[in-house]
Amino acid sequence: MQNNIYLTDTYRYEIQTTVLEKGQDDEGQWVALRDNIFHPQGGGQPADAGWINDQPVRIKKHPNGWIIAYLAPDQNLNVGDAVSAKIDKAQRQYHAALHTTGHLLSWEMACFGWKGQKGHHFPNESRVEFSAISDNPTPIEQLDEREIEALVNQRLHGDYPVSVEQRGELRLCRVSEGDEVPCGGTHVDSLGKICQFVIKSMKYKKGILRISYDAKHVEV
Repeated sequence: MQNNIYLTDTYRYEIQTTVLEKGQDDEGQWVALRDNIFHPQGGGQPADAGWINDQPVRIKKHPNGWIIAYLAPDQNLNVGDAVSAKIDKAQRQYHAALHTTGHLLSWEMACFGWKGQKGHHFPNESRVEFSAISDNPTPIEQLDEREIEALVNQRLHGDYPVSVEQRGELRLCRVSEGDEVPCGGTHVDSLGKICQFVIKSMKYKKGILRISYDAKHVEV
């Protein structure tokens, strides 16, 4: 069984482990590591950039559920081989900051009568799409970008906790005092690790409110 460490420890950037399985498909030769720190693309979050034995690899989720790494053409690994794996630290932190901020933004917008329906947490593309919770949400023309921005930043400055808990097959994330939300992404462990939250745009079309944003992780 693969041990997906990224689900419990966002800040694990390197590991010594062994090859659990290997294979090949149309995209090339791949391996699955017994202890895995790589996050694959999914749930609105991009894949980690990573290396195995200092060689760059491309990360993907296999149909059987394994997180696999596609190797360089000249890299040969076998089941049981000892390897070192690492990820891009700055990128991991940035992705986690964007993802957690998306959850926080959704919680804050619920106070205005808008429910987060879809999140996209890619660098330079981060956004959350909202629909009205009831028949009388705060009207679009009364939503103030700077007010929403200030509310989110107030939470960040309060350094509220972020918790992730596995319950059977379900992984739940809670940001600050918000509701638990099913999520398979990486998150910061406290809101104080996020800084520079800004709203880039707010657009409304066909009943959907889209808020685009950016956020940074503090240097650690």
